[in-house]
Amino acid sequence: MVTLNELKSKQYDMIYSLGYNCFPGIYMKKYSLRKQAGVIDWCISISLSHVNQLLKNRCKDLFLYEHLTYVSSFGDGSTLRLRDKVYQIDSAHDFPSSINTEDNWLSYSEVKEKYERRTERFLTSMETSSCILFIRVGGTYEEAKELEHILKRMVKNDFYILLLTNSEKELLSEVNWDLSYTCALYAPIFSMDVLRDDKVWEELFSGLVIK
Repeated sequence: MVTLNELKSKQYDMIYSLGYNCFPGIYMKKYSLRKQAGVIDWCISISLSHVNQLLKNRCKDLFLYEHLTYVSSFGDGSTLRLRDKVYQIDSAHDFPSSINTEDNWLSYSEVKEKYERRTERFLTSMETSSCILFIRVGGTYEEAKELEHILKRMVKNDFYILLLTNSEKELLSEVNWDLSYTCALYAPIFSMDVLRDDKVWEELFSGLVIK
């Protein structure tokens, strides 16, 4: 078990969001913890087990054309929501509805190239960084244990994980999981009021140090 104070006592070369939604990336940017875009910063990735599979495959074939399906318009309707059926990860901000339709994705080549660049940078940092922090909203003990196992094989040097697991227990109280690299905290992650609460993210991110 790793505590939040222990995470804040370290310095990180890179900090990456492993998703659930865009909120970790938004607040990482606000607290100047985001040197570059991660692979799924701005995606919707409800299932940590599918994110684990993506990492295990070194992000290969994410958003491959034949894996994509139209889900809906997103937010105010300005973008399309497309889903990778293999990884169960949704693109929410990449396909403007002004030039893309439900069955004609004119932005596809540009979007795919963008994710390939992000993947290349991400994998390079796994090799070159002395210490990396991964931030994930949502996940069970079993999924977090699997994530640690995958990252141990991917990351050359040190890494840690900050994970919020869904619960109505005391907000941001620490979870006693027997995991060597993970700080798990309780939070009602399906509450948009909580995810939009600046004070929650301040408690999480204030004091984290990126080199």
